[in-house]
Amino acid sequence: MTIVHPTSLSDTLESAMEAFFYQKSIPPQLRNNLVTMLINRQIQSGSNAGSFIPFASESQNQSRMFTGEVLRTEFAVRNIQLIEVARLLALLEMDNPDVAKALLLSDRHMDLLCYSKFCAKGECKSLTIAYMRYLASLHTDDAASRLDQFLTSLASYHDGKGKWHGFPYYYTLLMLSDTDHPIAADELEYASSLFERLSHQVWSGDRYSNRCQSILYRFSARSEHDAYPLLLGEY
Repeated sequence: MTIVHPTSLSDTLESAMEAFFYQKSIPPQLRNNLVTMLINRQIQSGSNAGSFIPFASESQNQSRMFTGEVLRTEFAVRNIQLIEVARLLALLEMDNPDVAKALLLSDRHMDLLCYSKFCAKGECKSLTIAYMRYLASLHTDDAASRLDQFLTSLASYHDGKGKWHGFPYYYTLLMLSDTDHPIAADELEYASSLFERLSHQVWSGDRYSNRCQSILYRFSARSEHDAYPLLLGEY
């Protein structure tokens, strides 16, 4: 299993997230190597302390979210990586003071930004959903309280058609799968009206389409067997 890509932070992040999504086990030594690589890319001081530095060869013109939505602004590209790396460090659950320090540094940086307060403007909608996924990974009382507030806010953006005004549909479904919160269950029930129609559309067969299909399939199957909603695994 190749997860750590020595010259690409984005490829490393993508591989690790996919392993969690498909519930693949990451051996302890590989987890250690992954954590070391991520922490070594973190900025330690200055106004960007807590962020992670991509390698020189990596394009920062645009980025794709795990479910394929394209982000184009520099702010969104930089911050989706920050949020996802922080979430990954939390998911790895390493009993390591360096990880705790890295998470604290990232958390302090994110707490200064609009999406950590729920922002429904432009591409910050996508960052807000990513931040909700980060909150769900922390399993602390404070994070749970904030997630409750965010979910309540998200519910006010229903478009009446199973989606949320301007928020990335599949990535939002993915976020809702990260928590067993009652409001998340209600939101998944609201979104389920689209599942059957979307599951029968023509898919391109790329990795993003496969992920979206997997999300729809898992939720549809669980809904039909009255086991809905359940978590999609660790990812």
